[in-house]
Amino acid sequence: MNAFLDDILRGLVTFSTGIFILLGLGFVIYLQKFFKGLRTWQGSVFELEKDLAQRKLISASTGLTLILLLIIGEFLLITFINPRMSQVPDQTSRAINPLASPTTTLSGVVDQTPQPVTITNDLQEDIVSECVEGILEITTPANGEQVSGTVELIGSVNVENFGSYKYEFSTTGTINWVTIAAGNQLKLDESLGFWYTSALTPGPYLLSLVPLNNLGEEMTPCVIIVEVVLEE
Repeated sequence: MNAFLDDILRGLVTFSTGIFILLGLGFVIYLQKFFKGLRTWQGSVFELEKDLAQRKLISASTGLTLILLLIIGEFLLITFINPRMSQVPDQTSRAINPLASPTTTLSGVVDQTPQPVTITNDLQEDIVSECVEGILEITTPANGEQVSGTVELIGSVNVENFGSYKYEFSTTGTINWVTIAAGNQLKLDESLGFWYTSALTPGPYLLSLVPLNNLGEEMTPCVIIVEVVLEE
C-alpha cells in the first residue's frame, strides 16, 4: 500500500506541469460560470429565476473552491512534501551537532582535494564529475550496476561549506535532469534516500549526487551511470 501511495505521489509530482494547466483551465471556466450566474441572479425578477440562478451560482462557487484547494494541495506537495517523502530516518546515523558550523566535516575523514573525473562511455561523453571517497560519492549502486524497483542510494556528502544535497537522474544522450529527492544533513557512507525506478523505461541512466553550499549554490556533482532493468 505504501509503495502504491508513493507511486501516486510521484506521478502527481512528475506530471505537475500538466496538472497545473488543467486546474488553471478549470479555474477559469468556473470563474466565468460564477460571474455569469452572479449577473443572472442580479437581473432576475421572478422567484423561480432567482432560485435557478442561485443554484448555478452555488455550483460555480463550489467548483471554484474545489479547484483552488487542488491547486494549493499540488503546490504544497511539490514544495514541501516531495523533498522529504523519499527520506527514511536512519536511527544508526552518526549524530551531527545542530550548533556546529555548516562548514564542519565529519571527523575521521582524511582531507583530500577532489580531482575532476570525466565520465566517458559509448552512450554519453563529457559529463564532468567529482567523486571522492568519503567526501562526495555514491557507493550503492555502483557505477555500471543494474538496478530495478526501489533502489536505496548509499554514499557520502561531506563537502566543505555544506548546505544541502539533492540527487537526480537523466536519460543518456539528451540530458534532462529530474530531481528525485533532497536532504540537509551530512552523510558518511550511509543512506541518501530512495529512487523508484518501476515506472522508468529499461535502459542506461545517469545518476547524479549534487551538493549545495550554504548559500544554496550547486557544486560539482558526483555522476555515475546505471542500467535500469525490468523488476523480476
